[in-house]
Amino acid sequence: MMVSSDLSSYDFDVKVEEVKLRKNSSVRIRPVVIYYDLSASFLTPKNGEKRRSSIFKAVDTSLISQFGIDENQNEFKVSSNVRANVSKREKDLLAFSRSFKKVKRIKSLGANVHHDRKNKNKRKLQDYYDHSYMQNERVLRRCFSMPSTLDSNIKNDTKSIPQIEDDKIIFNDYFTHLHDFLFLNSKRFRSNSCTPMSEEKKQLINVPNKKELLTPYQRFCISRTNKSFRYNKTTLLDANENENGGSAFYKSIDAMPNMNISTTKKSIPLVSELTMMTKRAQAGLANAAKTTFGNDELKLLVYRKTLQALIYPISATTPHNFRPANFQTPTFCNECESLLWGIVRQGLRCSECNIKVHEKCRDLLSSDCLHRAAEKSSKHGEAGKAQNLMAIIRDRMKIQERNKPEIFKIIKCTFGMSDKIQQETLKEVKSSILEGSSKWSAKIHLTVVSAQGLIAKDKTGKSDPYVTATIGKVKKRTRTIHQDLNPVWNEKFTFECHNSADKIKVRVWDEDNDFKSKIRQKLTRESDDFLGQTIIDVRTLSGEMDVWYNLEKRTDKSAVSGAIRLQINVEIKGEEKIAPYHVQYTCLHEHLFNYHYGLAGDDIKLPEATGDDAWKIYFEENSQEIVDEFAMRYGIENIYQGMTHFACLCTKYMCSGVPAVLSTLLANINAFYAHATSTSNVSASDRFNASNFGKERFIKLLDQLHNSLRIDLSMYRKYFPSSSQAKLKDLKSTVDLLTSITFFRMKVLELPSPPRASNVVRECATNCMKTTYQAMFESCLENGAPSADSVKFWFDFLDYMMRVIEDDKNIYTPVLNQFAQELNIGNLSAATLWNQYKMDLKMALEEHSVSKKCTTPEYMNLYFKVKGFYFKYVAELPFFKDSIPEFPAWFIPFVMDWLNENDEHSMDILRNAYNRDKADNFPKTSEHTKFSNSVVDVFSQLNEALKLLKQMDCPNPEVSAEMMIRFSMTLNKVLLAYADMVQKDFSKFVNNESLACILMNNVQQLRVQLEKIYENMGGKELDKDASNVLTELQKKLNAVLEKLSLQFVVSLEPSIQKNMNLLAINLSKVKGPQIPKNQLNVEAEVVYAPLMDLLEGSLERYCIQCEKTVLKKILKEMWSVTITSMEKLVVLPPLGEKTVLNKLPNAKIGDVTKIMSTQLRDIKGIGSVKEMMDIAKDSERSLTPKQCTVLDAGLDYVKQSFHANGQGLKMTFFEKSPEHQSLKYALSLYTQTTDQLIKTFITSQKTQNLFSEEQPVAEVSVEVDLFSHPGTGEQKITVKILAVHDVRWQTTGTFKPFVEVHLVGPYLCDKKRKVATKSKTGVWTPRFNETFNFLLGNEGEPEHYELMFQFKDYCFAREDRIIGIGVLQLGQLTQGGSINMWLHLGKRLNIDETGLILLRILSQRQNDEIAKEFVKLKSEMRHETEPIMSSSASNQQLK
Repeated sequence: MMVSSDLSSYDFDVKVEEVKLRKNSSVRIRPVVIYYDLSASFLTPKNGEKRRSSIFKAVDTSLISQFGIDENQNEFKVSSNVRANVSKREKDLLAFSRSFKKVKRIKSLGANVHHDRKNKNKRKLQDYYDHSYMQNERVLRRCFSMPSTLDSNIKNDTKSIPQIEDDKIIFNDYFTHLHDFLFLNSKRFRSNSCTPMSEEKKQLINVPNKKELLTPYQRFCISRTNKSFRYNKTTLLDANENENGGSAFYKSIDAMPNMNISTTKKSIPLVSELTMMTKRAQAGLANAAKTTFGNDELKLLVYRKTLQALIYPISATTPHNFRPANFQTPTFCNECESLLWGIVRQGLRCSECNIKVHEKCRDLLSSDCLHRAAEKSSKHGEAGKAQNLMAIIRDRMKIQERNKPEIFKIIKCTFGMSDKIQQETLKEVKSSILEGSSKWSAKIHLTVVSAQGLIAKDKTGKSDPYVTATIGKVKKRTRTIHQDLNPVWNEKFTFECHNSADKIKVRVWDEDNDFKSKIRQKLTRESDDFLGQTIIDVRTLSGEMDVWYNLEKRTDKSAVSGAIRLQINVEIKGEEKIAPYHVQYTCLHEHLFNYHYGLAGDDIKLPEATGDDAWKIYFEENSQEIVDEFAMRYGIENIYQGMTHFACLCTKYMCSGVPAVLSTLLANINAFYAHATSTSNVSASDRFNASNFGKERFIKLLDQLHNSLRIDLSMYRKYFPSSSQAKLKDLKSTVDLLTSITFFRMKVLELPSPPRASNVVRECATNCMKTTYQAMFESCLENGAPSADSVKFWFDFLDYMMRVIEDDKNIYTPVLNQFAQELNIGNLSAATLWNQYKMDLKMALEEHSVSKKCTTPEYMNLYFKVKGFYFKYVAELPFFKDSIPEFPAWFIPFVMDWLNENDEHSMDILRNAYNRDKADNFPKTSEHTKFSNSVVDVFSQLNEALKLLKQMDCPNPEVSAEMMIRFSMTLNKVLLAYADMVQKDFSKFVNNESLACILMNNVQQLRVQLEKIYENMGGKELDKDASNVLTELQKKLNAVLEKLSLQFVVSLEPSIQKNMNLLAINLSKVKGPQIPKNQLNVEAEVVYAPLMDLLEGSLERYCIQCEKTVLKKILKEMWSVTITSMEKLVVLPPLGEKTVLNKLPNAKIGDVTKIMSTQLRDIKGIGSVKEMMDIAKDSERSLTPKQCTVLDAGLDYVKQSFHANGQGLKMTFFEKSPEHQSLKYALSLYTQTTDQLIKTFITSQKTQNLFSEEQPVAEVSVEVDLFSHPGTGEQKITVKILAVHDVRWQTTGTFKPFVEVHLVGPYLCDKKRKVATKSKTGVWTPRFNETFNFLLGNEGEPEHYELMFQFKDYCFAREDRIIGIGVLQLGQLTQGGSINMWLHLGKRLNIDETGLILLRILSQRQNDEIAKEFVKLKSEMRHETEPIMSSSASNQQLK
């Protein structure tokens, strides 16, 4: 919807009408019309204004009626001044478009209308109507309409922008309502998930068609605007909507599909068959928290033990009251049993229970002082004191029960006991505590198995270890293992213990028997070195135990290491069949866990704890106190507590927050078993094997948990949705837990190669992605299965995949970042989904390649979508980075089909463009270009096709090469077709110089644009086959251009020859002696005036009308024709018909005048017979030196004209051109002496005996010897004529044969040149055997001479008849010095064109006897009848 700008120049009547409309309507907005303002030229801004790019303006629709538009006209009622603006606008546009590339910008000129949007409202329509509606009429160009869903009342009114601003406050509610109305009627509903919109929702959406929003009148305005916007029409740019096939053909293919994913869509909910497997795994883990359930006897025992631990907790026991004491006699420490050293204050003594210890050992005592004192008083008969102490203990239990009733309530509820049972049990427990250990008795079986990693005390680096075990005052010792740091004893001891407060003190010693040890034995009762100890509370022992204990120091100065393995079996009197305390603790922990979390479902509340010991907090405060007191009283290790809680939490591993706790617990378990080995030197595996929890049980638990986690990770998109931050944290913790399990297997169990956590996560994620792919595929099937009739399924399916990959990349990858170098979920997702997709797509495309029921644009669009997906998500993945993708090869059949269609389309465009060009007389695209519109149209189409191929950006070089080869064939077909059209029509326009130049420019532009296309296709990197096709095409186009240039120049040849003949007339008038060349400029200008007038006028026009390359080709052809004409018509003028030459051999020198006179009669322009005769007479002579110099001097003017100040041919071209060299050679012949010409003739005519070899008439046997004088260098030739045979001659008279020998060559004017044998009458095979000598002198070389043999029939009183002629060149004697041969004789000599030219020049030298003799010898031929002679002479000329 648009609103008009402020119209400052409204007429008063218009304003009145507008006021009326405002009063009568409640709506303050009406449509406006956007029109094209010809006066707002952005090329010619007004003074003081900035350069404007907008040429569109707005006007209220109420003013449209004032214009009186006729829909049958392109424009309406345009005044004269507007037409002047149109003309100026055309010129501006043409001046702006200096190449056809810029011409194409005219089409998109309107796109810049809204370039400066910030200043749009500031542009006012100045002088819009000039207070007169029809004085300066505008042409309406475009109009825009409001949505058709608006009410008609809204459409009937408009309002300007300033008026809207003024009334905005009043109509604020209306605008809000209107905005909501437009939004609801125009917005596009989006789906809330990755699944496509259902058909029902699509039907609910009312999206108006853009064309439907326009009225018929408005569509008419747009259509007429498109037509009137053009000035120079071309096929592509000027076609209307129905004719714009070129644009539609390519716009149907979206080379840049939208690869963005809407963030408003939710993840796809996935369901898999793995759900049942997950339920079975969870069911297996659920039993891990109920191992003690079902054992009621154990349950009651633990219930009683728990009450006993909590009613009088160890944490509430009375500490010892130690005071320094002096001992008069040697006294030993009750803890370490060492002597209390010193003179005074040797140690500490408790005032209550009288226990004596070292200062350093006071913290090692854990017994309750009050309880110990009561027991001691009872034993020593101090009944009163014992009763008092018992009363104190009883009071403390009452206080505990009164202060912490919630703890006892939890215990009652945990074990499901009634209040009555609770009270009875508490009474029994209190009585048991008061009785103390007086009735307690146990038998302890202690087996010292082995030790590892003991410290070396001997000088040998070893030790001699043995073990002492002490309970109370009973001490036992193992045997000594000599020189061993890892001893094995396997010795069993049995102790009777009657006090649960006693401790088992196990110490390791190094046995020594030296003197020092004996002295120490006397003083301290310890003669051996201390290696370490472990102290075990008896009260913590229950059942059977196999445990590794770390050896600890006795004092700060002690140096110990290693661990000792003990097997302990405790039989408590009255509790022989009761489970060990660890089992009892397990029962307590499991019941508490079930009490707190058993019925909580998936939403459990974990205790909040921080710090290093946070992993030891398992329950809320009261329950935690219960388990801590129980563990403290019965010696349950922290690690056992943690493992027990770990087993219980495994049943809730899918609950929020639990994976993090499990990961922390397992990490501490790993640290306990694996990291402790650095001090104990005991392998983690052995320590774990001795665990009270049970090796097999924990391993089985981890295996079950590991499998469950793998199953859950294989469906992480379901169990850990991206929409839940809590679940994402659990996902991260789950991976951490998997890592801890892997660490446990590797470090604690010491398995050789457990599965790496990264590999496990990768495998699970891959399975999840495969499942996701299948789920997406099935979801897409609901909206239509893939078929051979459409590729839409595969096109839309990529959107699903992109949605999943974006989730994995942006949400899951930052979460699962534990293996940054090994695993990237986003990349893995892209690779997995792509591998699945490409297999299905390949199969689908193979089916489509057979049926091909879809259109090629559909396949091309699918290719671009697939390519966009590949380059966005797959191309940079490590596995695919250096590999060539496969998918381009699958599209080859469809791309080739599209290229075939492109061929047909290109040919249609070509024919239409050329025919329109031809009909319009080949108009130029602009005044700055020299070619016509059809070239622009053809290459616009070809560039569109190439652009599409380049946008395909095929990553497969082989496929790309195949496409480029195919496109090069298209170029070859289209451009050669264009060239053929030009060639066929060129003869029609060759006489029209302007059109002929345009056609040649068109062909040259084909070559130029072909070179640009070649560079766009890859240039030197283009495939060799495609490059060869384009290279050959370029050569063919060049050949066509040369052919056209030659054809064009041939049409000019008559005028060139006419002016050349005038030049010859002027040259014949040049008389006088030879003078220097630089003094003949005036004569040269006069002689060359006719030719220069023609050349300068023609070349100036060609320079304006032709492209530079075309101009050069024309100049080359014109140069060739000009110089050749000069040589043939001026320097060596022809003798007319070829039959004229028949007279030359037998004609005398004087006959040349008659021959030339006859041929020159037809030359026009000769004023009188006298001039003709003068020319005839002059033709009998050769050109004078002055005339040759004038011709040579005038050639410089011709060269300057063809050079055209560097715009034409290069100066080096003239010197290298064969025509110029031939002319220079012909001119040089006139200045050479007769001897030089004869030498040139002999050296150039090597095939004079050609006729004698083909048709011999006789053979002569000769011997020729060449001698050279050693002193003077003079040369002598001896010729011996032996015989003649095989004579082919007929005569009616007496046959008198003889042989005549002529020496031919230079420098023989004063020497003998002719000899003859005697005639032999009537002999047909005459034998002569006559010898002759010739002197050559020392001026010439033998190769410059030849011997002519003429076999003749002697006739009396008339000229002898020639039977045969042969030539022997002396150059053949230079190597051997002599020759003996049969020489074939022919009817005449074979002389080429060069020889004939030399003979003609020599024949014109009337006063030179040597020349006349030479011409006569070379012109003679066998005597025949007149018809035969004439025919032979004609053949001679043809040769």
